[in-house]
Amino acid sequence: MTDLYQKNRTFSRWNTGAAYLHFLYEGGMHRLVTGIECEFLAIGTKQIVLLDTGAEWSVAGYEICQSFSDENALGNPLGKKRISSRLGSFEGHLYRIDVCLPASWGESLTMECTFLFCEDWEASANFGLENAVTGKPDAENR
Repeated sequence: MTDLYQKNRTFSRWNTGAAYLHFLYEGGMHRLVTGIECEFLAIGTKQIVLLDTGAEWSVAGYEICQSFSDENALGNPLGKKRISSRLGSFEGHLYRIDVCLPASWGESLTMECTFLFCEDWEASANFGLENAVTGKPDAENR
């Protein structure tokens, strides 16, 4: 694996892949300004989700919630969380799940992310970078 250099410091490269951004993707009732392909590994489902760099939480909507429930693949929740969005207020449970961001070329990125599972969420699934990538699952301190 190639090393990256910055000001006499060596960093390891954490990923070597890239994927297409689905710009203005028509996803059901909503248009996704920045959509990315996301695979929910436990249920083997790929979906174009909203990549929201400003979202504190990733949210799995009704369809994904039902698929996880049918497969009994969630385990124990980390806690309850209530969020407010332009669509209203929603409550659900936080879970750590494995997702894959498939690469169009190079290596795909697989990681464990925190998702809010909310059956009342009618919009497309939302991949919020704050907790998905940073991995801060602490529901009580947010």
